[in-house]
Amino acid sequence: MAIFGHQNEEEYELECSRYKGGFSTYNLTIQFFQLKDKATNAVIGWAGYHSWAKQHRRAEIFYSLKADEWKRNGYMTEALEVILAYGKNEMNLKRIEAFVATDNVPSNRLMEKFGFQKEATIKHRYEFGDEVDTDHIYSLFPDPNYQ
Repeated sequence: MAIFGHQNEEEYELECSRYKGGFSTYNLTIQFFQLKDKATNAVIGWAGYHSWAKQHRRAEIFYSLKADEWKRNGYMTEALEVILAYGKNEMNLKRIEAFVATDNVPSNRLMEKFGFQKEATIKHRYEFGDEVDTDHIYSLFPDPNYQ
């Protein structure tokens, strides 16, 4: 017997859950961490994962330092070591993505340092007034046997 065009009760319940919570492709989760200065315990930035598609075991890494004075001091290298391990071991990620502005030389170097592979360059991912960004897409497969 069909229930509102569905083949069975299970299919109907699945459709109801999608209606209530959105389709799984739109159920993206964020996992982030505050970055703190060891000496002062002040929050100096954030890093973590967004666009986390749990069922696909994929997420996009992000990071940001609050002030220029914190940049180029090795803080992000230290943070990403832990955050990438967390993504692999705790989130069970098989693919980690990064979108980095082509003109952000330090971040592009950081991606290469951690073994991310540049896959493509895209334009018009975001627009900021008249400014249009151009990003490199990077990927990392934490489990080398997964590629």
